[in-house]
Amino acid sequence: MTMDNMEKAIMDKIDNMKDEIIQFLQDLIRIPSEVPPGKYKEISRFVESKMKDFEIITKVKKKNVIGEIGNEKGPSLIFNAHLDTVPTYDGWTKDPHGGEIVGNKVYGRGAADDKACVAAQIYATKALLDLGVELNGKIIITAVINEEIGGILGTEYLVKDEIVKGDVCLVGDVCCDYPIAYLGGTMQITFIIKGIRRNAQAYPDLPHPNRNKYSGINAIGKMVRIMNFLMELQEEFKKEETKYPIPPEMPSKIGAVNFTKIDGGNSLSALPDSCVLQCLISVIPEVDIKSIETRILNFIEALKKEDPLLDIKTQTGLIIRPQILNTKSTFANVVKKAFRTVFEEERDFKTFIPTSDAQIFHEQGIETILIGPIRGENNHHAQDEFVYIDDLINVTKIYALTALNYLR
Repeated sequence: MTMDNMEKAIMDKIDNMKDEIIQFLQDLIRIPSEVPPGKYKEISRFVESKMKDFEIITKVKKKNVIGEIGNEKGPSLIFNAHLDTVPTYDGWTKDPHGGEIVGNKVYGRGAADDKACVAAQIYATKALLDLGVELNGKIIITAVINEEIGGILGTEYLVKDEIVKGDVCLVGDVCCDYPIAYLGGTMQITFIIKGIRRNAQAYPDLPHPNRNKYSGINAIGKMVRIMNFLMELQEEFKKEETKYPIPPEMPSKIGAVNFTKIDGGNSLSALPDSCVLQCLISVIPEVDIKSIETRILNFIEALKKEDPLLDIKTQTGLIIRPQILNTKSTFANVVKKAFRTVFEEERDFKTFIPTSDAQIFHEQGIETILIGPIRGENNHHAQDEFVYIDDLINVTKIYALTALNYLR
């Protein structure tokens, strides 16, 4: 299928705005927006000002910036990207808030995840406005907060409170080069064990007859059985690969049990009286995440009956169910066409197991596809994060072409 004149005009327009898009991304990177601490006032105001400069109708709700163009004549398309980033951490060789350009890369926290997409969605809209494209419907831009902590007060607030409503959504927050239509699920779970602190040698945590009323209870030791159960769960995950294709740079076709943080103990010579284990469990699209939660909670209840000395609390945090999109829909075909135009070849839908705000849209009945500029080498969530400039520009084109062909 050949590119039509308007598609070519949009592609050329975005190429001509390349330096401006890069500069805007640098400006975004230079405004820290890490969560924690979650201070968004400055970046929210900056993005609001930029959208108003482009004559996009703009409003701000709890530091989420929302822009609209178009009309009510036809369907509505939501663009979504997030302003927040994970913390900077240590080990950087570049200024994490410098927006430094080295060759074909822009460096900084959020460069790839997800400030590139914030820039892309705004400049895609600008390209359509500058070219005078008449839309048969509406584009809604959402530059949101708190995606990195589950969308709380961000996309979740906007969508569930119906501040933002739309027919379809393009979320820019995944790996590049392919559209994403199959999404894994995630569960955050924390185990908290209370023990009794005692001299580790004089009153060790041993079974009868080698204990008395003065013996301690080793909270770390009791956590071991839970960790072993979760490792057995990981072994089960290894046996089931997703049937859906994954992008070339994604390494895994299976679910994962991630021990992300553990705290416990006071000194070398004392039994630990507390242990806290935090886990992030990811599943492939075919697995029911709620059934995994049920298995874990049932195991904990059985363990408590078996061990009367076990004092444990289990806290289930965010649970996001897997999603599988209809890749034959009108919207899916429009997105595929945008990829075909940009890359001059077919790009089939792929799977993304890490979760994003896309699941929130899906759960509200809004058909959602993901695009993005992220590669494995980009170090997102790590030191020296960067984005390739070409990937930034390609995502901008995909946003714009999707809107053009869905709303005309």
